[in-house]
Amino acid sequence: MLIDRKIEHFVKRAGRRPRILVSSIGKKQHDQDTRLLATIFAGRGFDVDISPLHQTPRGTARMAIENDVHIICFLSTENKHKQLVMELAEELQSEQAENVRIVVGGAIPRSDYKFLYAAGVDLILSSVQANEGEINQLLDLLEK
Repeated sequence: MLIDRKIEHFVKRAGRRPRILVSSIGKKQHDQDTRLLATIFAGRGFDVDISPLHQTPRGTARMAIENDVHIICFLSTENKHKQLVMELAEELQSEQAENVRIVVGGAIPRSDYKFLYAAGVDLILSSVQANEGEINQLLDLLEK
């Protein structure tokens, strides 16, 4: 119920639901996981966009800006998440869209967390699926 109240509060404050772009950045396909994560966010009250497969960081940033999203969430099963996060953060910065939050999920080693947070990630999901605690954390980020 806490999530529902946070969503309602966000709608009252922003005039719309929080919008998230679930993206598959990189060469490996994650269509099933991407759709699963999108379904989880939609079920919790987010407006959800899904990017095409094999999206580039630049394409993801452009799609986020064009769709006026608050959050980009991308899944990583490749070992290139560090590079992809840096490129995505640079693209958002070059477009003056640093206010778009970055969330990463998938196979992220704990040893990479510090680097990713320093590179611009706002939240790292513990698995492919966002749990209630992580959704609460994400909504708290949107309130800052």
